[in-house]
Amino acid sequence: METGIREIFEAFQGITFTVLMWWVTISIFRRYRVTKYLPALVVGVGFFTLGFIFAPILALGRTLMVERPEIAGLVGPGASLWYSLLSIVCGNAFVIGLFLFGVFTRQVFRPGSPGSLFFLIFIGIILIGSSDLIFMFEDIPISISWGACLEIKIVFTIGGALNFGWLAYESLSRWSIYRRQLKEGKDLDPLVVNRFLLWGLAGMSYIIAGIGGLFFEPYKAIQPLIPALTVNTCIFTFAIFSYLSWSPPGWFKRIISKEMADQT
Repeated sequence: METGIREIFEAFQGITFTVLMWWVTISIFRRYRVTKYLPALVVGVGFFTLGFIFAPILALGRTLMVERPEIAGLVGPGASLWYSLLSIVCGNAFVIGLFLFGVFTRQVFRPGSPGSLFFLIFIGIILIGSSDLIFMFEDIPISISWGACLEIKIVFTIGGALNFGWLAYESLSRWSIYRRQLKEGKDLDPLVVNRFLLWGLAGMSYIIAGIGGLFFEPYKAIQPLIPALTVNTCIFTFAIFSYLSWSPPGWFKRIISKEMADQT
């Protein structure tokens, strides 16, 4: 029963996450066509790799592991070559997508800063290096629950936390500054001000998902439902905040504009 609930929830979360990433990607690319703002292109490519490459391949891999375990290498002599290649593409798309958010953070908040460049390189080394080690120790291809050593998972989680922690800190700090200026009567776009808040909350959601997944690692074999619900809920929250930040619907725009008007 628990496995059935988990699979249904993961399928719903996966479909919703993918659709939201598609919508956000298209919205950002349209904005870039008008503004030619390079950071918008960077973050758009990040969403593209997650929504158009990583998520569909991950869904395909999970389906094959259930429906065709002989192809996935769960039974028999091992995974087929094309399946192994899919696993590599999926994992690298995930890491590249995450790292591009760090590139976006530097371009928007710390452009031209040598310290931020070194920090970005440090994050890239941690993410890419640990993910490559995870592939070396992996037992089951195309799986979020990588079968790697716990120490490597901890390093990868630290890389993700640094990446999105930096994003959250810069975004929420800028939101606090702009919110105070808006209350003081400065002419600012309320939706842009609110975007910094939502983008910061998206970063925090990913951090919680990463740390939560690591915390629940020892309990996955005993109680798979609670870890899956916790991590997937945080990832779903990340997708929702990203959607509201970059492609807010009309009703949300009206709510934000009204709230900002009431505060000024």
